[in-house]
Amino acid sequence: MTNRLGRNPEIVEQKTQTLPNGYRVSYRNDCEFEVIYDDIFVKHVYSFRSDSAAPYIVDCGGHIGLAVLYFKSLYPDARIVTFEPNPETFALLQKNVAQNNLRGVEAINMALTREGNKDAILYVGEDFLQAWDSTDTIEPDLWVNMDQYRGIPVRSTRLSSYVNGKVDFVKLDIEGAEFDVLDELRAKLPSVRALTLEYHQNPSNLAERRLEKILKTLGAAGFEYQLIYQADPVTLNRLPEDPVYQLIVKATR
Repeated sequence: MTNRLGRNPEIVEQKTQTLPNGYRVSYRNDCEFEVIYDDIFVKHVYSFRSDSAAPYIVDCGGHIGLAVLYFKSLYPDARIVTFEPNPETFALLQKNVAQNNLRGVEAINMALTREGNKDAILYVGEDFLQAWDSTDTIEPDLWVNMDQYRGIPVRSTRLSSYVNGKVDFVKLDIEGAEFDVLDELRAKLPSVRALTLEYHQNPSNLAERRLEKILKTLGAAGFEYQLIYQADPVTLNRLPEDPVYQLIVKATR
């Protein structure tokens, strides 16, 4: 059975290793794996505190499931919903959940969009084994090398459909779609206790002042926020002058 990329996810080249905490992880790209592992397990970019032993976590941009494994290492009884639109990456996400016998994890093979309930176009790297799947995006002009990407149709949904009560933590790392998805969730943001998003600056987002709009939305929902650039806290007036960079926004109450 082939997926929407025209390949069988079961026969794509994979590697597997055991993490220091005992979890087994299957993946494809060594460099991508090392960078993401360092961000999540060493730098703890998605750490958060919860009074609950079983927090409800919404993971937007699940990739192969490293963040899911991290959340489960913090809170073994956590209930997690994770979204990953790329069907081949999703197959690895499912495998990593299954081979670690994780319970309380719902993996959804959909993109998150403002509209939802219809196909979106996901741009994926042409060189599948060398491309970083974590850079897949529904934004057609996000990266300077978009000529090396091609579009595939994927299903989509709205994040607000999965926020129907208290949410302890939301992770938003969806490669340029953060503003639209956060805006779609605006009415339900008061139900979210903490949120971390990765913001992608580019000339288009800079011109539209999307970062300022994101921060305004978070502030209006009662969050305090911290900006982190290259692992260090930064203020709005000390951001890079370069129109292309990435930024972590941590929002708490």
